[in-house]
Amino acid sequence: MNIIETHHLTKTYAGFTAVSNVDLHVPKGTVYGFLGPNGAGKSTTMKMFLGLTKPTSGDFVIDGKKYPQDRIRILKEVGSFIEAPSFYGNLTGEENLDILRRILALPKSAVDDALELTGLTQWRKRLARKYSLGMKQRLGIARAILCRPELLILDEPTNGLDPAGLKQNRDLFKTLSREYEMTVFLSSHLLSEGEDIAD
Repeated sequence: MNIIETHHLTKTYAGFTAVSNVDLHVPKGTVYGFLGPNGAGKSTTMKMFLGLTKPTSGDFVIDGKKYPQDRIRILKEVGSFIEAPSFYGNLTGEENLDILRRILALPKSAVDDALELTGLTQWRKRLARKYSLGMKQRLGIARAILCRPELLILDEPTNGLDPAGLKQNRDLFKTLSREYEMTVFLSSHLLSEGEDIAD
């Protein structure tokens, strides 16, 4: 079964076509690599999935729900971060996650679980502004998986990471897919990442 299906999905801006007639079929429970050079329309496609920008033409279905009529139902099943994650620098990693936990009315254990899964438990009390790039990327992923979504959409989640950070993220994506049956849809401009990470 496919969790994402698009049909001739297109987005144009004032005569410029950012996304042209994209047909995707993303199998449920996989790590799906969405590859292309910078400027190819990967982020724009992801923003359409989240309702942050409207398609010019074409349509898409996420987990059997059609946009735009099922937008709210779609968002309840999707975790994401698009482009660079942003946080309150004067709050700890744990406090940043706890804000969202309260908004979503999740149990306190959701924060502990997300920190554990992303390998941030020992840095939970560190101010977010003192996190390294790799730690900020993982905190963004922790925030995106807080509610254990069916679908996780990540825009260039390994961008700028050192080899250790790359391995941690690769292992995390495989764990989320295989042990938690989460579909991970991630973009990259590097073919090697797709080969190493994606199913």
